[in-house]
Amino acid sequence: MLDQILRKLGYVPASALHPVPDDVAQPAEPQRALHQLSADAFDYERASGDSLCFWHEDGDDVHYALGRDDWAPLAVAGFCLTANRQCRAWLDDHLRARTWATPEIIDSWRLANSPVLDAFGSGLDERISFPSRLHPTTGIAEQDTVPFVPAVEMAELFALTWQRAHLVSPFLFLANSDPYVTLHSHHVLRSVHQANEHATERAVAWLSIWLEARGLTVDRRLELVRLPGYQPLFSRSYDEMWP
Repeated sequence: MLDQILRKLGYVPASALHPVPDDVAQPAEPQRALHQLSADAFDYERASGDSLCFWHEDGDDVHYALGRDDWAPLAVAGFCLTANRQCRAWLDDHLRARTWATPEIIDSWRLANSPVLDAFGSGLDERISFPSRLHPTTGIAEQDTVPFVPAVEMAELFALTWQRAHLVSPFLFLANSDPYVTLHSHHVLRSVHQANEHATERAVAWLSIWLEARGLTVDRRLELVRLPGYQPLFSRSYDEMWP
């Protein structure tokens, strides 16, 4: 009744001036892909890192990041130089073991980065002329040799060296027995481990030289290579994931 009286007097309710249908939904924010859901929780300023990923603790959780926007970890680049299926499987194994990423998260990351990473090394060989014979120019054997290794051979050198040092064990022990600890710390096994670690350091250095010789930018300190369009994977571990 009051509404009718007001209308006769010339007053129009504000809602009548700008009618908005109730069924018109507000624009929703774009949904993040699975591999980016934990991005806001990662703090690069607090993180440590190696040639595979960054990580930092947050209470009982550990957060992981596989590179940065437009910057891929050197280990990822090494495994993705060619389309070798075993290299892909090895990288997936290491991602699950190191970052707790689920297969669904890894698949999301691979799909997003397919245009950037899929066998990206094969096209890089076109950027360099392969001599019939090596002619030392710097006096440093590695610097004079590494640039002229074909992509598929560099992929094998890197992948096999990395795999020897970071082989993912299929065994899970809640605690190791005293005899196992004694044998595991035997000087022979320690020597093998140290040799594999040193070989991996050299393989990462070779990969850096190889990429730089083909015009790519490598951050030696953070062990990243610039690949425009690359999207990092973010993951985290939880207490309930431990047995």
